[in-house]
This record gives sequence, C-alpha cells and structure tokens, in this order.
Amino acid sequence: MQALVFHGPGSLRLDEVDKPQAGPGELIIEVKAAGICASDLRVFKGERSAKEGVILGHEVAGSIEEVGLGVHGFQEGERVTVYPVISCGLCFFCREGYPSICPDKKLFGFEYDGAFAEYMKVPSEVVAKGSVVKVPEAVSDEEAALTEPLACTINGIEALKLRVGETLLIIGAGPMGLMAMKVARASGAGRIIMSELRKDRIEDARAMGADLIVNPKDEDVASIVKKETDGIGADAALVSIGSPPAALDALRAVRKGGRINFFAGFPPATVIALDPNIIHYGLVTITASQNSTLTQFKRALTLMETHRVELKDLITHRFPLKDAPKAFEGRLSLEGLKYELFPRI
Repeated sequence: MQALVFHGPGSLRLDEVDKPQAGPGELIIEVKAAGICASDLRVFKGERSAKEGVILGHEVAGSIEEVGLGVHGFQEGERVTVYPVISCGLCFFCREGYPSICPDKKLFGFEYDGAFAEYMKVPSEVVAKGSVVKVPEAVSDEEAALTEPLACTINGIEALKLRVGETLLIIGAGPMGLMAMKVARASGAGRIIMSELRKDRIEDARAMGADLIVNPKDEDVASIVKKETDGIGADAALVSIGSPPAALDALRAVRKGGRINFFAGFPPATVIALDPNIIHYGLVTITASQNSTLTQFKRALTLMETHRVELKDLITHRFPLKDAPKAFEGRLSLEGLKYELFPRI
C-alpha cells in the first residue's frame, strides 16, 4: 500500500509499504479521509520530534477493514475515527485528567504509524482503552476526520471557563482559530472578536460569523477591543497562533480578572518579554491547552451530529493520497484552511 513516510526533517516520501495485518486485540482501518494538522507541519520542519520511518497523520476517518482475534463490539465495514492520544492511564497526570502531558504518552503519526496511508493499524492497547469511536451516520467522512481538532478546540474553550454572553478575543483566523470561534458560539459566547493579518482569512472569519475582525498590522488590537467593550477589555482571549506579538496583544486586550489560553504551540526556545504587573495587578489568569480528553473527543462528534457546529466550510483543499507532498506544500504556504487527504480518490 502507499503511505506518506517521515524520513527526517524536510523529508517526506510517498513509499510503498506492507499493508498491516490485525493481530490479537487489534483493528485495521481502511482510511477514507485524513486531515493535515499544524503539528504534522512542525514535524516536517523539525520543530517537533517524531520517529523516523513513521507514517504521519492523526486526524482520521475510515471503516473497519479487519477485526483481530478477541476484539468485541466492532464489525467489518463500520465507520470509525480514532482518539490519537495513548497515555498510560496510571501516572499522576493521567489520574488528574491530563492525558496529553503523560510522560509516557504516545501519538499516532509520531510513535505509532498514522493515517496518511491506505490502511492504518490500531494497536490492542488503543482498542482496549475505548479510543476507537464509531461515527454517527449523519457525519460524513471528511467531517469525521476533523473530530480530533474539534475536540482540541473544545478543550481550549473549556480551559477558558467561558461563560454565556462573554466577549471572546481569538487571535489568528486560521483553521483552529475559526474552529474555536464556532465552538465558542455554540457554547454561548456573546461578542467574538478576531485578530488576523491575512486578507483571505479576514474574509473567512467574516463569512463564518465573527462579530468584528481586527487587522493588527493596521490597528491596535487592545485599543479596538477596549473600545468595543466600554473600555473594559475582553473577558477571555484564545491565542491560536504561536506568535509573541499575538500573546502580548492578548495580555493587553483582556480585562482585569480576564483569562487567556495559549492554544497554539510556539517555535522552540521562544522568549516573550512581558510586564508581569499586568498579570499581577490585573488578576489575569493565563492558561494553556493541548490535545483533548476522550470525553471531549466524543462530544466533538455529537456537536457535528447535531449540527451545533458545521465544519465543511473549513475544508478548502482535498487531495488524493498520491498528491500528499503537493498538499503539504500548499498547507505550508498557508493557502486556504483545512487540507484533507483521500486515499480512494
């Protein structure tokens, strides 16, 4: 079968590899759709580490191709997606509800072969944890492939403890920022203000329902936000791009007692010079989020099934698996929003 294999920073190749076989307790998934995540790009650029020779991809939808001995509750042909975080479940962080920072955590597309292939094996430990989740009939394959990033945005919004009617500033109108906007709206947010440099993404944010979009190249974000909130500032801010100026804009734009979520990862060794008195005297809470829980992953599917959150307008590029290198080039150029690979087209 064909698979997109990571051979070190800057080196991705579409290789011919053996089709996986299901051992005891395992499942084989025929991949129908797989999303390209910003973390896949960071692996390619050498900003995040992954095992050389691994098949990338952790945003997946597919159907059961083969059921291993001893697996119950699944049948061939059933449509599924996979929660990609494999934590130990026993350490302090797992017990506290933070599987994403488990010291023994493993991920599809990093340690385990992922979804940029015709078929994907789900190891027995993942099946046993309940991480293979059936896709509702009302959710298409291309939508189901976005379950994982949608779950991540649920995690980010929940980390902010966003209350009904509150004003939220989202910095960055890329795929994740726009997804966060949709989740925030479904969660009862009041005014949603977005900050974005690119003209195409400003138009995307406007079309998808942002109440106000600020271009930080032309305007002072904090001043505009405070003007829109009677001089008080936003109740909360989500930073969806790993940019020091974005982080500082969030710090200046939230009200006293406000909350900030560093949702995006930053490049290695990033240093931000900030005035800690803004945090201290302003009683500002800075939070962060990474990945999601399995519960949030399942709730993401519910949001799509009930049409509380619509994601089809985020999928701007669709490529056959054989054109995966071209898809990565486009995604790296920041053209469009979500890119998906389809092994069967």
